[in-house]
Amino acid sequence: MRTTLYANATVIDGEHDEARERWSVLVEGERIAAVGPVDSLPAPAGARVVDCTGRTVIPGLIDCHFHGAYQAVTCWEDYDLRRSIEHATLLAARNAQTLLEAGFTSARDVGTRGLIAIALRDMIDAGVILGPRLSPGGRIISSTGGLADGFGHWVENRASLGHVVDGVEAVVKAVREQVKYGATNIKLEASGTGISPYSDSRKQTMSTEELAAAVKEAHRNNVRVACHAQATEGIKNAARAGVDTIEHGSFLDEEGADLMLEHGTILVPTISVIWLYVNEGPNVGVPQWIVDKFAGDLAEHRQSVEMALDRGIPMAVGSDSGHSFNPQSIIAIELELMVEWGFTPMHAIKAGTSIAARAIGREAHVGRLAPGLFADLLVLDGNPLESMKVLRAPGGIRRVVKGGRLVAGAECPRVEEIELGFDVAPEGATGGVGVGEDGAPDRPCCLQTSDELGQ
Repeated sequence: MRTTLYANATVIDGEHDEARERWSVLVEGERIAAVGPVDSLPAPAGARVVDCTGRTVIPGLIDCHFHGAYQAVTCWEDYDLRRSIEHATLLAARNAQTLLEAGFTSARDVGTRGLIAIALRDMIDAGVILGPRLSPGGRIISSTGGLADGFGHWVENRASLGHVVDGVEAVVKAVREQVKYGATNIKLEASGTGISPYSDSRKQTMSTEELAAAVKEAHRNNVRVACHAQATEGIKNAARAGVDTIEHGSFLDEEGADLMLEHGTILVPTISVIWLYVNEGPNVGVPQWIVDKFAGDLAEHRQSVEMALDRGIPMAVGSDSGHSFNPQSIIAIELELMVEWGFTPMHAIKAGTSIAARAIGREAHVGRLAPGLFADLLVLDGNPLESMKVLRAPGGIRRVVKGGRLVAGAECPRVEEIELGFDVAPEGATGGVGVGEDGAPDRPCCLQTSDELGQ
């Protein structure tokens, strides 16, 4: 069993409110064995020691709002019509690797085309491709004229991001179909969105009865539910229905906040996607009418986040990345904007680790540096409590470790071209990459390094 000691670091464990100076993390196999002060945690015989003096160790980050099939989106047609589903599948594999390189060792896919996310999860778990621990969903379950009903009746689209259904029976059937194929989360919608030509973000869409039926069926199968809800009444209906997370929550009011607290609903505010639509969208070809819509929403979205902070509603990191202005490589900007909008740096880190793990139902496995959990961690060349920008700085992430294996980061040996000269499912495969005693990878660290990183 491989044993590694990450020694003499500033440790932020994702759980406590203070950083621990001169602490170490002991990893045995794919799990954390111990975390403690340097003096109380010497290196076991035969252990590999990684000197982390002057560096910070934090849990691997978690993206609760990942869309693997997105790439260079500027308008609704880019989701479904510009590429075949086969093309989107290959892009999803690339996007998953980029997400891992950016320090996100777990993710929840909340809307895909076909069964892309489920296939992606299975290939990552088998060790065929690199990516985060993925909690996959299927297509977004949407009502007629709702969030994911983005095309006119004259467009027949059998590979759409949205699965349009109406009525309780149809919604329940849609949930069952996704569970059948291996989804571990369901994505619903309770409002429109600023990018849709048919369904504005202030429009309430799916009924409370439809939402509640979907939640009941999902929870009966131990599957969690995320719900797109920007409209005020949509937020309330989603909370009443018992969804696990509300995505965006742009127009939250006091009653909606009360309902979220009452039902234990977690908010995934996706600050960066809305901020970037307004501030970077015009530079990358987003149509002006979409920019104008989001510009009108941005101030109220910030007020909603501030209300959630004041009321103590738990919030988790979610990027909604994959648009032309927010490729997966830059999504740590979400934590930077959280701090800018009122989170303490420690709160932002928890939003991306322990709270995010709870949001996706994986708190017993990831999100903290604690004995027994998966050894998913980052070694940073700096302290994010001093500047969250270390997460996006060139060389700022020295090591990305998933399941005890070095899989990415500035200190990860890389190969220059695609290489699949290894067993598809080697014994003990975790979807990561091993590094031998000589520092060379026993499997390639990257199929191809993302050109976006470090820019």
